Amino acid sequence: MANIRKSIDYLFISKVRIKSLRYFMFHPEVPIHLRGAVREFSEEINAVRRELNRLEEIKLLITEKRGNRKYYSLNKEHPYFEDLLGLIHKTFGLGGDIVKSSSKLGELKYAVLTSSFTRGVPLEPNDVDLVLIGDLNLDLLGEIISNAEKRIGKEINYTVLSESDFEIRKKRRDTFVYNLVLGNHILLVGDRLTFVN
Repeated sequence: MANIRKSIDYLFISKVRIKSLRYFMFHPEVPIHLRGAVREFSEEINAVRRELNRLEEIKLLITEKRGNRKYYSLNKEHPYFEDLLGLIHKTFGLGGDIVKSSSKLGELKYAVLTSSFTRGVPLEPNDVDLVLIGDLNLDLLGEIISNAEKRIGKEINYTVLSESDFEIRKKRRDTFVYNLVLGNHILLVGDRLTFVN
């Protein structure tokens, strides 16, 4: 697979815009003001202001005044929200690590980030953040998960299914697999049509 990070850099020329999108997609519920964004992105204030204003102008960000500060937050109703969420999660963080390591992980048929992970929704007792399907190198997967947990400061709940187990459970309409296939998720690796059908 081509260097996906380089693709993003070329697609979105502004490094500050990439940092802005990354921040808001990884923290969809956390508003931020200009000076906070400058600290978070480690960029010049004028460059950050320009990118936040551009994202506000296209309505990807919404703003709220609190005292004399203007807070920016993600507009989850924007028509490109889901696409950008997938793009960012396939490039950075845990999803990016899985995509980059997919050939080393073994015979990875599908890798799925669930909405509980991508949208920061609290997990129910039986929920998972990541589902991988195939015959995998579990040691390497453990390293990837461990590094991601250290980076984000929280435990990542994941499950690994063999391809045959996944197909059997899909045919039986197993609740876990059924909800996974029909639910809101980001397919990191694999073909969407064969995953769903």
